[in-house]
Amino acid sequence: MTFAVVIALFLGVRYLLVPKSFGEYGHYRGLALAENADRPLHYSTSANCARCHEDIFGDKSKGHHAGLSCEGCHGPAGKHVLFSDSTHTIKLADSLILKRDSTRQFCAVCHEKNAARIKILFDTINKSVVKVVEEKKHNHLFDKETHKLLNCIECHNPHDP
Repeated sequence: MTFAVVIALFLGVRYLLVPKSFGEYGHYRGLALAENADRPLHYSTSANCARCHEDIFGDKSKGHHAGLSCEGCHGPAGKHVLFSDSTHTIKLADSLILKRDSTRQFCAVCHEKNAARIKILFDTINKSVVKVVEEKKHNHLFDKETHKLLNCIECHNPHDP
């Protein structure tokens, strides 16, 4: 009797929690694609960036970061692109300006030692691998006025490092 009650409760809760479109296409929710397609886009493409930022895009396409998306460093650019396409005469609102993280920690996300990532410790023509910077060996560059450790982009152009 108790077993039958537990099964009945389980089936009742399952009926309430499982979406109606579940199982239409095998073990998937049938409306998942339509629901995702209806969500607003936050991202753009590097091709959209190149339309207004040709000089920067040209430098980047020749540099070691050529294979990276602009949004990988600058963040989602969907609204930025939509606004800049609609007008070129009005200054962008602060909320539409793409800010990048210029800290050493941000660059280290890709450039730190990581045993699982293909890397090199020297210059190469092959742009498919990540140059590893040993942070402890690169910690000797301080600003002469503030005496603070310099961020990577203060010496390296991130578009053509």
